[in-house]
Amino acid sequence: MPGQPPSRPPGSIDFEPTDFHNARRALDELPPGIREVTHLAPGYWENRRRKPVASDRALTGTAIDWIIALPAAARPRTLCEKYPRIVNQIAETWRDHARTAQALGRLLVDDRGGRHGFPMDIQQEIRKLQEHAQQLAGP
Repeated sequence: MPGQPPSRPPGSIDFEPTDFHNARRALDELPPGIREVTHLAPGYWENRRRKPVASDRALTGTAIDWIIALPAAARPRTLCEKYPRIVNQIAETWRDHARTAQALGRLLVDDRGGRHGFPMDIQQEIRKLQEHAQQLAGP
């Protein structure tokens, strides 16, 4: 019949006309979901982290002063022992309520994928810090 495409044999493959440039671009782009898988590859995060510095292994003077100024119930003892680098970062941002809220939130909710998160005792300490920071920031 006029106006209808010719019938194809069963099992035939439809092809879309394209030029070389578009075909190359389609090959260079990763299929959906593949980029996320690279984050799970062994060694991925180790290669993305910044190089360690001396203050990563011990609390800085700023961090020690900040901890002393905290109420005893809010002091992150285990976090200080296991992750001094993180305590140093929190202490540096503490006076900026917005940055502190954002930093503490990122510690509790991992948006990078493929990560296990902190142990429960560390999460509890971060939540206490979060509550204390919210009280200081006010309504």
